[in-house]
Formats: sequence, C-alpha cells, structure tokens
Amino acid sequence: MSTIYYPSCKFTAMSPESSEKISDYLSREHGITIEGCCRPSHPHLTAQDTAITICNTCAAICSEDSPAKIISLWEILDQDPNFKLPDFHQEAMTLQDCWRSYDRPDVQAHVRSLLRKMNVNIVELPENHEKTRFCGTSLYSPLPEANGKFAPRRFIENAEGLFIPHTEEEKKELMRQHCASITTDKVICYCVPCTKGIQLGGKQGIHLLDLILGNYEH
Repeated sequence: MSTIYYPSCKFTAMSPESSEKISDYLSREHGITIEGCCRPSHPHLTAQDTAITICNTCAAICSEDSPAKIISLWEILDQDPNFKLPDFHQEAMTLQDCWRSYDRPDVQAHVRSLLRKMNVNIVELPENHEKTRFCGTSLYSPLPEANGKFAPRRFIENAEGLFIPHTEEEKKELMRQHCASITTDKVICYCVPCTKGIQLGGKQGIHLLDLILGNYEH
C-alpha cells in the first residue's frame, strides 16, 4: 500500500524549480513516494495504492489503466493546514478549466478552493467546469499514441472532433481568438498545454502551482 506522486514530465520540463520544491515538500512532510513518468510505472499500481497527480493526462491514464485511487495535488494542498499560501488581496484573475478534467468536479472544486484561500478574485469563463473544451494547442495536434492506448475513454471515445492537426499559424490564431474575450491579463491554469496556449494567445498564462510557489513573472 503506497501513496505515490507523479510530478508530470511536462510540468517538470516547464517549471523545474516548482516541480522540485513540491516534490521535496510532499516527500518530507507527507512521506509520499515521488515517481517519474507515469507511463512505464502506472501498470505496477494496485488497488491499495493512491496515485497523486498534477497532470490531467497522468490522472486519466492512471484512472483508466490501473486500479489505484487517483487524487489531485490540489486536493492534498487544499486539505493541508500547514501548507503556506500567498495572499493576492482580491486581485482579479481568470481561471481556465481544462478539457482533460472537464468531468472531474473534485479537481475543479479544489482548484477554486485554493484560489479563494489565496484571496484571488476568480473570474469565470462562460465555458467552464464541464463545458470547457480548451486545452491549449494540444487539441489541434495529433493525439499521442500512448494516450489513446492507456486512456481510450478520455482521448478517443470522448474526444470526437478533437485532436485535428492544424498549422502553427492556425494554432496561434485560435489561441488569440480564445484570449480575445478574457478580461484579465493573468489567467490561471492547472494544465501545461492550457498554460502555454494562453501565453501563445497573448495573455499571462500562469500554472496554478507556479502561482502558489511564486515562480512566475510579477
């Protein structure tokens, strides 16, 4: 019976300082085992194990292709009374929900709870919660074969009309169009492709963990 944290290859590559800092905290304060990539290791998970994920793709893979219990990093931090959060004094920030977790109300609730605890004035988008179909430019690119293999419900059965290849210029224009109606400069995401897509569209896309840990341009 193990509790394992998957730190996300993509998030670690994008924000190594935040990734190392949260991994150290989870290991030191919670005794959680830090794993590497979920793809080679998730088949070893058992029904007695708990997998903690920061990446929505990791969550889909582990939930569809293993018997383990899956919870998000946001739940761990939201329920940790000793984890210190910054105070943003009611600064308005838009929250971008991710298509890869459109049916995970638990994830969405803990994300919003953390933002409220940080005194962020959350600006909701019309297409939020289960209505979101945004995941940066990743939905305008071919589906990685491993994602479809390990999590076919998420990435094939429930992805009709998505993962259609576009040119780089088309992707940039789609991101610009998406960001055009966003009223704040700061847009908080809990997904790497979402964060990069918002940045490509001209807004200050900030990953939630970077916001929490202060690792972003102020």
